[in-house]
Amino acid sequence: NNMVSSLSPTSPRGAILYVDHANHLTPLTLTYHATASRHLTSGRSDVIPPSTSVEVDSAYCPRCLTCCDAASAASLGVCQKDITDEGSFVASCKDCPVCFAPVAISIDAVSSSASTESTTHHLVCHYICGHCRWSSQECGVTSNADKLLEYPTQTDASMEKEYAAQRQTIISSVSRELELNLRQRVNAKNKLGEDIFSSVVNMWGQKEQDEERRRRMNIGSYTQRAGSSVLGGQSWSLETLEQLLLEKKKELASPYISSDPAVSSSSDFADRIDIDTTKQQMIPTPQQTAAQMTITTTSPRFRSDLFPLPVTYRSRVSRRCIAEQEAGRTGILVKPKLNPLEGDSSLKFGHGQWWKKDSSAVQMVPRI
Repeated sequence: NNMVSSLSPTSPRGAILYVDHANHLTPLTLTYHATASRHLTSGRSDVIPPSTSVEVDSAYCPRCLTCCDAASAASLGVCQKDITDEGSFVASCKDCPVCFAPVAISIDAVSSSASTESTTHHLVCHYICGHCRWSSQECGVTSNADKLLEYPTQTDASMEKEYAAQRQTIISSVSRELELNLRQRVNAKNKLGEDIFSSVVNMWGQKEQDEERRRRMNIGSYTQRAGSSVLGGQSWSLETLEQLLLEKKKELASPYISSDPAVSSSSDFADRIDIDTTKQQMIPTPQQTAAQMTITTTSPRFRSDLFPLPVTYRSRVSRRCIAEQEAGRTGILVKPKLNPLEGDSSLKFGHGQWWKKDSSAVQMVPRI
């Protein structure tokens, strides 16, 4: 009965930890086995001294699996293609700023009516999300693709082959223009934020210089004179200050801010202060704002301020056993391949094995 009760699913079970060569207790999922010395090595990063050393070998884009060296990944940080080449253009990978899903480049027809009688159709190249249907037309990042209308589909096979090559060239050019437009919009927004920050720094620097000059000349401080000017020449009193605060609160009154805790925490807060639901949906969430701050210097106020997000590189690291390295051996525990697609059987070249299994650890009884 005791054995049955101890093995029942409801009975508490203790975790089994293994001791590595540095006497660190480690679960089996974070344990490596060095073949040469028959040592168990801990992969934990919260122990001192560590049992393994980590080296960054390369990096790759998780979307297109493009591989690059560690130095290029450290300088770029995101998947970024060269848009100056005149050859076949490949767009950089982007994520949706709303739902963070991958976006694709699409060329769609849009209609614009200059008057009630005439309606014209245009081809617009833009980023579009297949999950939430967000489009870069909301933030104004588009490019004109009307040149594709000059090469329609032909019934003649020879003409269709020539037209297809022309269409491919135009698509590459339009995609390059779309990428350039996005970079220009982001740079323009960052320049605006930098100008605002510089003007604020210069303003406070000028105020500090004025305050220092007045202090040396034994003139009333800037804050004292400013306070008297704000009070309109009146003598300072608590009632006057309270009145000024009330007037300032009225000037800063906003339907999005409520001083009543019950109203702020209630579920029908939007209905009680008459905020339009559509306007609420156009306000970015904290997650969307934090993601945008990685590429811009100013916080987005509306959904139209959200730009497509670049995809950051992921590092490929190698792990080595420190005890093996001190013994003069390589001590490689994990060594990823340089190309993430190496070993894929669908490739024309570079066939190989994705996974290699070493079963030598089953011949060893570790310390528990």
